[in-house]
Amino acid sequence: MMLTDETLLAQVDAFLDRTGMAPTRLGLDAMGDGALVKGMREGRSLSLRNAEKLVRYMSTYRPTEAQVAA
Repeated sequence: MMLTDETLLAQVDAFLDRTGMAPTRLGLDAMGDGALVKGMREGRSLSLRNAEKLVRYMSTYRPTEAQVAA
C-alpha cells in the first residue's frame, strides 16, 4: 500500500482513538514536535523518513502500566 498524506493521517487518527493519547503527546514522543499532528491536519506533508519514523513509533507503541490504569 502506498503511504499518502491522507492515509498517514488516517493511521494517526486511528492510533489516537485506539490509545486515547493526545495529539500533542504523540508528536512529542514520536518526533519531538508537539505541533506535528496539528500541522498534518492543516496540510503539512512529512518526508518519507519522518513518515516511516512516525509509523514505526505507532506500530511499536506499548502503554506503560500507569497509562493503562489512567
